Amino acid sequence: MSIEKAQLKKIGSGPTDSRFAIIFLHGIGGSLYDTWRNDSYSQTLIEMLDQDPLLRDAEFYSYGYRTGVKPWQYDFTTVAELLHSDIKVELPGKEIIFVAHSMGGLVVQQYIVNRYETFDSSNLKSVKGVVYLSVPFHGSGLAELFPKIFANKQIKSLRRKNPQLALLEGNWNKYAYRGGVEALPENLKHNISQIALRGERDRVVASASSTPLYLGAEVIAVDEGHSSICKVDSSSTVYKTIRDFLQKHLEPISTSSKAMIFHIHGFDKQQYEVQPQIELNWTEYFDVYASPRRLPSTSEWSIMAKALGEAADIWSQNRAMKRCVRVYASLSLPGGILIGSRFSQARGAVLEVAQGEGIWSSLRRDPSFEVNVKRCFGNNSNSKRAIVVLSVSNDIEKTVLSHLKQSDVQYELLINLTPQLGAGQRSISGAEQAVSYAIEVKAAVDRLKQQGIDKVDLYLNCPFGVAVFVGHYLTAAGPIQVFDFMNPGYVPACVL
Repeated sequence: MSIEKAQLKKIGSGPTDSRFAIIFLHGIGGSLYDTWRNDSYSQTLIEMLDQDPLLRDAEFYSYGYRTGVKPWQYDFTTVAELLHSDIKVELPGKEIIFVAHSMGGLVVQQYIVNRYETFDSSNLKSVKGVVYLSVPFHGSGLAELFPKIFANKQIKSLRRKNPQLALLEGNWNKYAYRGGVEALPENLKHNISQIALRGERDRVVASASSTPLYLGAEVIAVDEGHSSICKVDSSSTVYKTIRDFLQKHLEPISTSSKAMIFHIHGFDKQQYEVQPQIELNWTEYFDVYASPRRLPSTSEWSIMAKALGEAADIWSQNRAMKRCVRVYASLSLPGGILIGSRFSQARGAVLEVAQGEGIWSSLRRDPSFEVNVKRCFGNNSNSKRAIVVLSVSNDIEKTVLSHLKQSDVQYELLINLTPQLGAGQRSISGAEQAVSYAIEVKAAVDRLKQQGIDKVDLYLNCPFGVAVFVGHYLTAAGPIQVFDFMNPGYVPACVL
């Protein structure tokens, strides 16, 4: 089937809420389906993997683009840009493994290099692995058979010693091979697991071209040709190799399929695609449309805290099967702090939080992410109270200072914690940075306790997922009074 324009097509009936997307890319003359099957009556390699019970936690996609011997076809550099556009729109926040055949492997390499070149650390680190199938990294002898005057851009880009291939090789050595050069910024250092399958009967791409040393991939020889390497059954070495590679990368997130699903309704009652094991309805405590808006009282926060404690007890009783807790909630930020505190890191919980269109996990941190800590003296050096301000989405220090002055709060010290590039709507790009920020907040509060501070007031402006992770790490440092934004001013909320 010919492809009129580039598209990312979901294959099979797998989950729609998985954090992992497996993307297959064909080569010159390929298609969304026919590249991956013997005939129109047989299953594609993608469909077989989608139905494999060992891979049920992943979503599978086929990426197609215009190709063939006709003039004006895109070369691999342009296809890489189109691929990035579609991934941004269709798969935001997903972790990705590519399976690429022939020129599709060059598209993937170019996609990865582009992430380095544009300092796109978030999308770079979402790439967890690549499977290369007979990819012509040094070009293909078949491309030499076409006269230069008749060959289109795709075919020309696959000629041996083509400048585009040479540039791609140089950039791969510069950025990716063996972890990148020492001068590479820490947030761009990222190891991608790779395997390259070499067809011993391949007459289109020579062995030296499909498995160059600089690629840095594990090489696996299979008894296949250039086309048959994609058209296999479930008993083949190719299928089993790809399945095992995918399964290895899915294991760290297998807790998601065993997660306790938790719905909490605050601002309004929402419908989520995943059905809950536990559901709490707190809509009676919130009305953001009232003037002034209705927020829970301190006594109502105590009721909510008790309900969360009971939910945490239910989780604890089932912890052997449900170590992971996935939270879907519509609450003010103190609610996020409270959720995180009841399912704390100290209790061994793994938290997943619905954030925007994706799912944030507490499993990993970004060690290169830094937090700025600004300290200023308060109005009473004899006070044992400190004010902790979490300025992530917006810098709220001045707003908090105004509230403190109007309320005549006595405090010894105020600290304001901002992400490394300052407060802003995109100052934290994903779960790993959110976890790192939460860990730094915990460390800052611990230092206050060591300095003799025995009362901490917490004010925050951040994504909900950040609030959950802060509570997840902060629990051992209490007691901490959390404040909610009243607009204008602040009111006491929950206590940790």
